[in-house]
Amino acid sequence: MKVLLVQPPIEDFYDTSIRTYPLSLLYIATKIRDICDVSIADFRSNWKSRKIDDHFFPELALYYRSDRYTPLSFFKRYSRYGANHDEIKQKIASEKPDVVAVSSLFSAYSEEAIDVARCAKEVSQDITTVLGGIHPTLFPEHVLQSPFVDYVVRGEGETPFFQLIEALKTDKGQRVAGIEGISSKDKGRYVIPNIHIEEDLDFIPDRTLLDTSGYRIGKKNYTFFLTSRGCPFHCAFCGRPPFPYRVRNLGSIEKEITECLSLGIQAIDFEDDMLTLDRVRFHGILNLFKKTGLTLSAMNGIYSDNLDVQALEHMFRAGFRRLNFSLVDASASITNQQKRHNAENFTSLLPYLEDSDFLVETHFIIGLPSQQVEHILDTIIFLMGKRLLLGPSVFYLAPNSEAYNQLMAAHKYAAQQFKLMRSSAMVPVNPNLPRDSLYTLMKLVRFVNLVKRLLDGTDAPARLSDIVEMPAITKNDRDKTILATLLNEKRLIWFDGSRGDFVPEPHDSGLVRLFFERAKNKPIRGFKTMSKLLVD
Repeated sequence: MKVLLVQPPIEDFYDTSIRTYPLSLLYIATKIRDICDVSIADFRSNWKSRKIDDHFFPELALYYRSDRYTPLSFFKRYSRYGANHDEIKQKIASEKPDVVAVSSLFSAYSEEAIDVARCAKEVSQDITTVLGGIHPTLFPEHVLQSPFVDYVVRGEGETPFFQLIEALKTDKGQRVAGIEGISSKDKGRYVIPNIHIEEDLDFIPDRTLLDTSGYRIGKKNYTFFLTSRGCPFHCAFCGRPPFPYRVRNLGSIEKEITECLSLGIQAIDFEDDMLTLDRVRFHGILNLFKKTGLTLSAMNGIYSDNLDVQALEHMFRAGFRRLNFSLVDASASITNQQKRHNAENFTSLLPYLEDSDFLVETHFIIGLPSQQVEHILDTIIFLMGKRLLLGPSVFYLAPNSEAYNQLMAAHKYAAQQFKLMRSSAMVPVNPNLPRDSLYTLMKLVRFVNLVKRLLDGTDAPARLSDIVEMPAITKNDRDKTILATLLNEKRLIWFDGSRGDFVPEPHDSGLVRLFFERAKNKPIRGFKTMSKLLVD
């Protein structure tokens, strides 16, 4: 039996190209390689993006414009990141698989995953199609209602998929209904068993099943890496399935590190939800990476409550150079409402971090249901005074989250609106924050990060108003006009390429004025240096 595992393309206004490593498919492929012929087709990574003119979000045409220029650039066009339908069908036809199994991680991209199943059925109706991942786990009926999908894997899929392939090989799937985690169709009804939770976490994925050179951070070959699975917390905005927190044996982690080094991997990104939860164990993990020469990161976000200066110093010795922290909001009242840990410990670590050699990016959310504009502005102003980069994300309703379930009931959001469940859609869930306000807050963060980068250059100014005279700005008349208008008139403009003139950018001008009022005489500090200026 031939099995083709697929990472599907996505369609959005952006893609994070350094976070597309298909680790989950590697786990599946390694599990089943002894009972079938298996290969992986990555239809997302290393493909040229293609602009899509007719997309699902006409209401965003005012904001995302490819014919407008501003140094505070945001998204410009809706694109397909990955293979088109013809390319997918050609690959499937050439592989001649008996089974095509597609990873469907996020509900916003569930349509693209189902489209791969459609391509498989168009190649041959005899191909068995399977979808797995977070979206099918949460919404098996939505996926199974597609005529192109035969089975759904719910939960962690290594063991269920192994058992499914064995069943398909032996008796055409007659025993499938008894497999935990495998949902199916039976005479017009859906058979939906419980999700499956893996017991053997020390199973090591075989990375030789992928071309290592196809996944790079900068100039370094990288891979995703898991030392644990699950999360013990239940943040109101998180939609993760209810997987318990479990950890791997340090011996298996050490063996996996050795295998990564033998493949020429130079950088590792931890995908754990809770990498630092167990302090003693985390120090043990760091000991394994010391002297390997590997560059370490945790772009999924670091839980800061269990960190101290000793742990941070150990992280640096082990290979961490850039740290991504998940702040959510600087206000304890907001994080309490979201059932999220507060920022006190992170704040206490900032003096050390600012004096260290780490580069720090701090992520926070704009538009939470309980937020007021002042909460977000205070978070921006607090972070802009620290030596770090701001990482904003517009809140979206993550399916299965507490916030999603409450607002679905209150506002009758429908399942077909899965495409809206993404940050780039800027859906105004919070009535206090309409789309113009969300967009304006994102632009203000872009402005702050631009100033931070200017401060990292030479001849940093002492006052914010001086940046328009910096050589980096004066060499571009458009930049100077746009920034001078923002600073002097407190409004956003951009350059209309078709008209050859400056025009107003859609925004909340009152919010811009409020930002500068609250930020007056507050510092902005660089990202890589301690240079600072004051907002005047």
